[in-house]
Amino acid sequence: MANAAMGLWTLRFSSVLAPVPVVELLEINRFWGYGLLCPAIAATWATGLWQRRRQLARTAVAAAAEAPPRQGFWDPDRPGAPAPGGHDERRDRAMTNLVASIKDESVDADLRIQLIQDLVDLGGEAMALRLSPVAVASEVDVEVRLEAAEHMGRFNLDDAVNALEAIATDPAVDDKYRLDAASALADSAASPAAIALMQLVTDDGVSEYVRHSAAHALRRVNRDAAAMALRHLANAPLVTSRLRIICAEQLADDSREDAREALWRIVKGVESLMDHHLGIDAAEAMHGVDPDAGVEAYSVLAVDACFHWAGRIEAAYRLGRLGVGDGFDLLSDFACAEGVDDVYGLAALDRLFQLEIESGTLDSEE
Repeated sequence: MANAAMGLWTLRFSSVLAPVPVVELLEINRFWGYGLLCPAIAATWATGLWQRRRQLARTAVAAAAEAPPRQGFWDPDRPGAPAPGGHDERRDRAMTNLVASIKDESVDADLRIQLIQDLVDLGGEAMALRLSPVAVASEVDVEVRLEAAEHMGRFNLDDAVNALEAIATDPAVDDKYRLDAASALADSAASPAAIALMQLVTDDGVSEYVRHSAAHALRRVNRDAAAMALRHLANAPLVTSRLRIICAEQLADDSREDAREALWRIVKGVESLMDHHLGIDAAEAMHGVDPDAGVEAYSVLAVDACFHWAGRIEAAYRLGRLGVGDGFDLLSDFACAEGVDDVYGLAALDRLFQLEIESGTLDSEE
């Protein structure tokens, strides 16, 4: 091949240099004669380079077609693979190095998570089982531990459950990841999941969002435990009143009596005195749980002298909209009561007219 190529190049340059004797013999202008050699040499070089690239491309395609595709993590039958005797050793060493890379904190967590996914897909059960030290290592990023534990669950459920339980019950782990681990446990181990989720619900140091989400996740595991968790949140003094109202409404699906009790605590509590909107919202939620109790809650707020005037007017208006005659009477009394600021008297009168129009007892034009 090399001799043929050399001969071809010799022939090409011979043809290019053929005009040289003619130029010298005829003694014509050497500038014009030899000036034609440069374009000829350049064209010859470009043609040879193009043909060489075509030849290399054909050779590469033929070699790729002959190579068998890789079927596994390390295919011992693949040309160029190590001898059968050293295959297991090299495979073991490669997996050990990859696990060490996954545990390396200097590597970006997202990259290590992607590495876990790819390696488990490629290495299968053998690779997944080697992730056990990663899942239980407290010094490894919790996102990486969660990913490793979830992939382990495809092949070894017991080790995966232990790893997830360790994450879910570790106070040093961020609340969000504890919730993720406990939720993942709910799909495979109900009892450990219920314990971990209840710990999140009752932990005052955990954010309200996580506590509420944990109570909801408990419904997939144990309905009674979920009702207990919602009851705890609905009556917890450190939980915001808005969330307590929401938890009480959800608690009504399992225990209407407990829901009413939790809402009454808000209606009659100091929260309503500080923010009359909370009292009205609690009474509205009460009406959704038990209409009779809701009417009673509105009545209590409307006649409570300690309740804000704006809240009392709104409660009386809600009573009137529910068809309770006391709502009309209360608004009428508020409009002409002595010692009431004019702004609240006018507000009560406006609400009274609005009720009259809505009920049809007063024409809108009047």
